[in-house]
Amino acid sequence: MNKVLKTLICIYIAIFASLAHASEPIITKSFTGGWHDPSKNGQGFLLEIIRSNNQKKALTTWFTFDTSGNQYWLIGVGEIQGQSINFEMLLPQGGQFGDAHDPSNMTNTYWGDVKFNFTSCNNGTVNWEPQLPGFGSGSMQIIRTTAINNLNCTGGLFDELGDTLEETEIITPLTSTGVDSDANGKTKYEQRTDRIDYSVEIEDLPVGVYELYVGDIKQGLITVVSQNDGSTEGEIEFRDPVEPGKLPLDFDPQGKVVDIVQNNVVYLTTDGSNGGSNNGGNTSENAPPFGNSESVVYMLNAGITPLGKAKTKLEQRSDRVDFQIELEDVPVGFYDFNVNGSVEGVIEVTQTAAGIEGELEYRNPVEAGKELLDFNPLGQSLSVTQGSTVFFTLNFPSTPGNGDDDNDCENGSGDDCNDNDDCADGSGNDDCDDDNNTQLVEIELDFNNSGLDSDASGSVEYEVRSDRKDFKVEVEDLNFGTYQLVVGGATVASFNVNDDEVELEFRDPVEPDKLPLDFDPLNQLIEVKQSGNVYLSVLLQ
Repeated sequence: MNKVLKTLICIYIAIFASLAHASEPIITKSFTGGWHDPSKNGQGFLLEIIRSNNQKKALTTWFTFDTSGNQYWLIGVGEIQGQSINFEMLLPQGGQFGDAHDPSNMTNTYWGDVKFNFTSCNNGTVNWEPQLPGFGSGSMQIIRTTAINNLNCTGGLFDELGDTLEETEIITPLTSTGVDSDANGKTKYEQRTDRIDYSVEIEDLPVGVYELYVGDIKQGLITVVSQNDGSTEGEIEFRDPVEPGKLPLDFDPQGKVVDIVQNNVVYLTTDGSNGGSNNGGNTSENAPPFGNSESVVYMLNAGITPLGKAKTKLEQRSDRVDFQIELEDVPVGFYDFNVNGSVEGVIEVTQTAAGIEGELEYRNPVEAGKELLDFNPLGQSLSVTQGSTVFFTLNFPSTPGNGDDDNDCENGSGDDCNDNDDCADGSGNDDCDDDNNTQLVEIELDFNNSGLDSDASGSVEYEVRSDRKDFKVEVEDLNFGTYQLVVGGATVASFNVNDDEVELEFRDPVEPDKLPLDFDPLNQLIEVKQSGNVYLSVLLQ
């Protein structure tokens, strides 16, 4: 199959999938504003999406006129159900203007029911059913007239999470139910500060069209096609805010069972127990989500016990989440384990046959011998203390990583290492035992592509040793031109792209052929810009 034909097929599949997916907006705070029917100008609704009794609700004021032509205002608090809001409208009476107003004279009379139904961020219908005499039932088409400044409405999941959005990436395997033992797949959920992406990939299924169910609700169709190597695969992609070639993400897949179905037969599922429970254990909503990742990260030794070690390990699986912290070669005793300054557990360190050690183990759902994991370490500040004395600290990565406990060096990098060449940071270099070259930090991350140049890619590397700091930025396949490297909102370098690959290297202390590292890139947003537009970006954590 030639490349052009294959591209056309992909386009047709995307169009077909889009037609099969009817977008239904999520009512979020972005719907707050003024709404009216242009053909009945002079009356309308003020709508607010609010939180009441820890639930998302809506408040509306209908400014209109009574049957005699007098100004008439109705107010109501409503329940949000899908794309609709149901209000019981009240008529306030008995008030006076200014200082003459006496709240004790006020009455709120039940007027009737009003229902909003939205088809998009800017369009909807209002129906009313009065209970007071003299008014008739009816409906009107409404459009948005005002919106909150600098608050865009997408009608998708991004609006719903909004200010609480944390950068997250969760990959969950799709396992075969046995109908086709070779079939496999995965789901991928990515939260970024500017978007949310969700994709489902399936492989080695018979060619055909399959239904995607998320939490028992059909969300789209996946067309499985043959590949040049004889295999088969299919994919569906969602995004909010939506972009060409992807479907609107107007549902929340987090914590939901995903099924791949054809003719009412489930071929693949994320339900690892195939419909079973979570072993009946107690669960916590505050724990990290289930997934398919492993992060092994060593904590930074504060110097109280130079030979001491503290290792953290987070495992996210399709049916559970495990977190543990281990201490080695510190004085025997009790140590507090803290998350953002709050004690989450006590580690007892004792002399064992294997040496001086102690550990805490958490799991969600909980099981015998472990504590309930009722906190989320991702992106949090962890510490090990005795009283006011701090022994170890760590800013745990906000994005789950991959690791292998058998091969990890002591920073969780995942590089193969052994007793002969390991160093306290796990870099695996033969000269790690040199105290003057101890590596304290090593981070390597890929850039995220904003979509302005779809072929562009790159990475950032940051290394801290006792004798120097290195920061390196590599970009590939950017369109030729001049770009700016921006760190934490400040431009630190300008560079020309006239080849497929460009590399910038910074060091402190500076050395020949490298730029001075006179800024701190850690925990900063790294961006590659041109004329104010962001082409590549990544948060260095």
